[in-house]
Amino acid sequence: MVHIATALAAVALASASLASAAYPKGKRGLAWPSDNTFNPGVFAGDEVTWLYDWGLTAPSKLNGQYPFIPMQWNAANIATLSTTLKSEGATTVLGFNEPDNAGQANMLPSVAASYWKQYIQPLKAQGVTLVSPAFTYGGGITWMDQFVGNCTGCTFDKVACHWYGGGVADLTTYIESVEKYNKPIWLTEFALGWGDYTPLVSDYVAFLPGALEFLDNRTSVERYAFFGAFYSGSSWDMMTSSGGLSQLGQIYVNDSY
Repeated sequence: MVHIATALAAVALASASLASAAYPKGKRGLAWPSDNTFNPGVFAGDEVTWLYDWGLTAPSKLNGQYPFIPMQWNAANIATLSTTLKSEGATTVLGFNEPDNAGQANMLPSVAASYWKQYIQPLKAQGVTLVSPAFTYGGGITWMDQFVGNCTGCTFDKVACHWYGGGVADLTTYIESVEKYNKPIWLTEFALGWGDYTPLVSDYVAFLPGALEFLDNRTSVERYAFFGAFYSGSSWDMMTSSGGLSQLGQIYVNDSY
């Protein structure tokens, strides 16, 4: 009987482990603009577990409510990155923000690789987790391939990317394409794309639950952050003008898969 009980306990433990692996929790993060003066604590719960603000300094109202992940947005002040990370107590750093986008970090792959070799790669020896440059949904994979080709001897522990597209099926296809790097994926910005048509709140209410379910259950995706954790009077806002949760914010905090 002892052996049977032990075996049953082992089966139960294995089942629990499999369930945990199949339905990981706590992947969601907050893409939090540095000028957002609201309290990020309104997103508190089991699902939201981290925050970044496209910069190297934590928002003033964070107050330790979530782990803060600094980002080296472009090459500005990169020579002091190591010192800044130590002052923030950070053990992870996000790489350049959309270096393939002329309106963002706007860096040639060879230039980004040179900065990575000199200033970011040495952080690995200090125990810092390195997250790759966050490339766009457009030509980002081509840029990333060229970056990797130029960055001999470089490593990154996670691969970061952004997606602004047409729905869950499109998001799925994109994530599948990023999986070729064989690294845990950090989708640090995502939302429905806008161009000739700007999605309505109703479009987001229809889209977001399916996207969350997909991302929560995709084992290659380790972390993700919906755009955006702010109020701007737009259909994708997760906050209201008074600093509370919008309908999308409530979905992001409460829907569990």
